[in-house]
This record gives sequence, structure tokens and C-alpha cells, in this order.
Amino acid sequence: MGEWTDFRGAGPLSPAAAVNLWPLTAWGYEAWRARALSLLSGRPFPLGEELGRMRASLEPVEGGVFLDLGTATGLYARALLQAGAGWVYALDLSPAMLRAARRRARGLGGFVPLLARAEALPLRAASLDGVAVGGSWNEFAEPEAVALEVARVLRPGGRLWLVFTHRSGSPLQRAFGRAGLRFPRLEDLLALLAPLGFALEGWREGSAGFVAGTKLPTGE
Repeated sequence: MGEWTDFRGAGPLSPAAAVNLWPLTAWGYEAWRARALSLLSGRPFPLGEELGRMRASLEPVEGGVFLDLGTATGLYARALLQAGAGWVYALDLSPAMLRAARRRARGLGGFVPLLARAEALPLRAASLDGVAVGGSWNEFAEPEAVALEVARVLRPGGRLWLVFTHRSGSPLQRAFGRAGLRFPRLEDLLALLAPLGFALEGWREGSAGFVAGTKLPTGE
């Protein structure tokens, strides 16, 4: 038996997603993430500010059950557990990323690594208090399927936090697009999520996009 159950199933990976399978990518990931929003927003945007916004958007955190979707090395998962979350599923399709995440979360009870795809979450419906996506949305091969899964696993009143790179049409984004990355516009992302039963707030700073939302009770 391996380190964990593999829920990924069959299917090809884009070149952009395949890069995340490399141990070297996992090794350098947090150094990049510490600078990512400063580069995208065009102003000093420290990681501590991002994590603080994420925790505030997912309140109440203490005792809750959360999903860090596209966890990479577990930055959001650790922040939620340190804020008192009872349980955090840290999901990624890269074993190398999950090994790094598990190592960095050592000593934090409630950390649960999941080797799976965002398009098919191995979690029960209405079982989560919150879902956080820290920049991985651009890598999802089927964002419509991911949105449906996020709506499925959140309980009524559950919270969503999502960070993404906004479409700019730059030559660099076009090159990354050929490697499998997707760059949505804020209005398109809100239009995708709203019909699934979310009350949403969205904003952007430069090329950094943000969405915070609440899953509404059925019928609202």
C-alpha cells in the first residue's frame, strides 16, 4: 500500500500541471508564493496579508472543517490549522507537493493530505465549512467541474476564498495558456459561481483577482 490512496484516476495532465509533479517545484514553491501577489498586484503584498484575508473570509475558523484546494505545500492548510481549524483536507494532484505539505505541517493535528483532482473531490456533499483556493484556479483543467464540486461539498453557510491570476492578454499569459493555464476575468468567474448558490464579492488588484463568498441555503 502506498503513502495515501490515489483518487486522481486516469487522464492526461497539461504541461503546466505536470511541472507540479517535480520535487524541485515543491522545493521552491513557497519562495515564489511569498512574492507572487506583490508581483501580480504591483504593490507590496506580503504573504501574511494574504493569509490574514483568507482566514477572515472563512470565519469562523475555530473547530471547522476546511478544504485547501490545490494545496501545493500547504500554506493555507497550515494557516487554518494554526487559527484553530479542527480538520483541513489538503488536496493536490502532485505527490511531491503533498510530501512537502505533510512535512511542513508536522505537529499540526487535523492535517489530512488528499491525492486527487479538483474536478472530482473525494468528499461528502455538504460536509465542509469552507473551501480555500490559493492561486491554483488557473491550473484547473475543467473550472466548470471544479465549481460544481466546490458547491457540492460546502454546507449551507459555508465560505469560499479564491485567489487567481486575472486575464491581462499579455504575451506571457498567452504563452502560459499554450502550456495549459487559464486566465479568467473576474466577471466571468463570478458568473460561473453565482448560479451555483453563492453570495459573492469579487475584486482585483492589478493582475491579482479575489473572490469571497458564502454558500446560500437551498432556495435563496
